[in-house]
Amino acid sequence: MSRIKSYIPVIRKILWAGFLISLPVTNFRYFPDFLGGSGVQVRPLLAIPMALLLLMNLPRLWNKKLPRIFLPITIFLILAIVSSSLPFVLGTSSHLSEVSYSSRLFRTAITVALGLAIYVTVSITPMDREDLDFTLKWLYAGLAIALLWGSLQMIFVLKLIPGWYDLFSLIQKQIAINVGTPNRIMGLTVEPSWFADQISALWLPWVLPAVLLDRTVYKKRWGWLTVERFLLAWMILELLFTLSRAGITVAAVVISAGFLFFRRKRTVGDHKSEMKGIWGKIVQYYYAIPKFIRITVSAILLLGGISAIIYYIGKDNRYINRMWLYWTDYEALKDSIGTRSLAGFFRYIGFGPRFVYWETAFREFQAYPLFGVGLGNYTFHFQESLPSIQVGFVPEILTRIVPDHIRVVTAKNYFVRLLAETGLLGTGAYITFLITLASGGFYLWLSEDLEIKFWGAGSILGLIAFLVDTFSYDSLAIPNPWVVFGLVTAAFQIYRQTENKNKEILS
Repeated sequence: MSRIKSYIPVIRKILWAGFLISLPVTNFRYFPDFLGGSGVQVRPLLAIPMALLLLMNLPRLWNKKLPRIFLPITIFLILAIVSSSLPFVLGTSSHLSEVSYSSRLFRTAITVALGLAIYVTVSITPMDREDLDFTLKWLYAGLAIALLWGSLQMIFVLKLIPGWYDLFSLIQKQIAINVGTPNRIMGLTVEPSWFADQISALWLPWVLPAVLLDRTVYKKRWGWLTVERFLLAWMILELLFTLSRAGITVAAVVISAGFLFFRRKRTVGDHKSEMKGIWGKIVQYYYAIPKFIRITVSAILLLGGISAIIYYIGKDNRYINRMWLYWTDYEALKDSIGTRSLAGFFRYIGFGPRFVYWETAFREFQAYPLFGVGLGNYTFHFQESLPSIQVGFVPEILTRIVPDHIRVVTAKNYFVRLLAETGLLGTGAYITFLITLASGGFYLWLSEDLEIKFWGAGSILGLIAFLVDTFSYDSLAIPNPWVVFGLVTAAFQIYRQTENKNKEILS
């Protein structure tokens, strides 16, 4: 028996590594039936190692005091259950032939349980600093796998090998439920925007501060070049090939916040000591230029390069090129778009329906302000809360209200969905949870220890990425934010416990 117990830490590490490297696969073809099978869109491969990890961690959950950070999310869960049960208590029935309250409740329960299970797993599996370093290494390993797969997809986007898309699609089909299109990369996810979201909201918040603080989790480095610097450049390149407007926006905000608030202050002397030869002289001349001019020129060159890549990749992609065609080809389009305006531009590029979904959700919240309509029940109140609009301008909305079409719809925005479906009470509990996480991130960032500061910077950038990202999706099951929340919780708990132990020793 004691021999079996000695293998438990090893098995836990193997499962934890498997969990982290399986993060890229969000729509696994062979997803377990008991978790929803083909009935759910979010089908992460990580569910398999996670289930085993949770079984191994059950004794710790039972015997040890849970982190206080769990309290607000537990309250949110209780309030969500109350909100979702109200239609059954009141005897409300569905007016939609294709879906019922019970089926929506079942599906939503699976998504919420999956998200919370991911959060709990990530929060409690790392137990010390060594575990956090182990976590980072395997998180980066999963990132490298995703980027390698994306690089193979870049071959058919650039049309480098004839027939490569057809061949690659046969392989992709064995892993994910979608093969994508030949003009955008999608990694191992279901669509390009999901891959972009992984890059910008899951991995970037940890890779970027490692670069900005000049920290690497690996022992080996090559002068100024580290694994994290290499990964950062690779990530940004592949992000552009996703042609995801939301993903690029989130990444831009995260990178801007990182450079503004979490960049290590360096001097010219630092760069002289790190770089030698011709490259060292170039860097020396670069830092001799006045800072304002240096930053302005660098920003113009960077934005110009990014714009050129996006234009080249997206010139034949109607989804992307309509962002500039609205302004550059007005004469050819004026019969269909009418007078040019900012509102018309958003409608033309596909944002029009989203504004309607958001307003409808807010109207549902106004009608049921305290508890909301229940998780997953936005769709049942959509028609009665729909604002007065000309559906000719947004035909997508017309398909959501006409019978014989699939009328199940979501709010397309994380927080307006929470307001509509859980009301002030549920949304307040969730925001309290986020504030608690942010407090933990600032606690870590204010440390004098560079390693702890790194985890603080990553925590805050991860939360910033999540807040920006909430304008583009509303699913509670997408792993990215729950993994980030779990890493913030784990780092805060570990370093706070370490600090408390040090204080006890000193006293």
